[in-house]
Amino acid sequence: MRMVEQFEMIRIWEDDFAIEVMMTLKGKWCEVTVNEYVTASDINAFISSLRAFNERNGKSPEMWILNLPLVRLSLTFALANARGVVQVSAAIEQSKGDGGDMSATFSFETTMGQMDDLQRQLSAFLVRETNSVESLRPE
Repeated sequence: MRMVEQFEMIRIWEDDFAIEVMMTLKGKWCEVTVNEYVTASDINAFISSLRAFNERNGKSPEMWILNLPLVRLSLTFALANARGVVQVSAAIEQSKGDGGDMSATFSFETTMGQMDDLQRQLSAFLVRETNSVESLRPE
């Protein structure tokens, strides 16, 4: 059985100013892929959100927002129970103006260990040790 990664990000292209990434978020009944340009500071903000959530052992929710001209994505991480299950709530709005507008809101569960894993993978992605991130498996 193939492992299910609920968060995937692939580096498509990069220059000195931006990184074109394809991000896919998957819930049980929903999958959304966003292809956009982000900056290193956008990814650093994501890493900082994960670090803050992990350092507090999930005791308080943490939100990461990516607010671009055509896409707004927010991920909220909250502890779902005392056993370390984390609920990730995703809200994505895409306004391309070409009839391809999209709005999706869904959630999925993962574990605190997967939060650590995602933080490590994003850090490796940022320093170009890897071109992809696959994490947040429902364990």
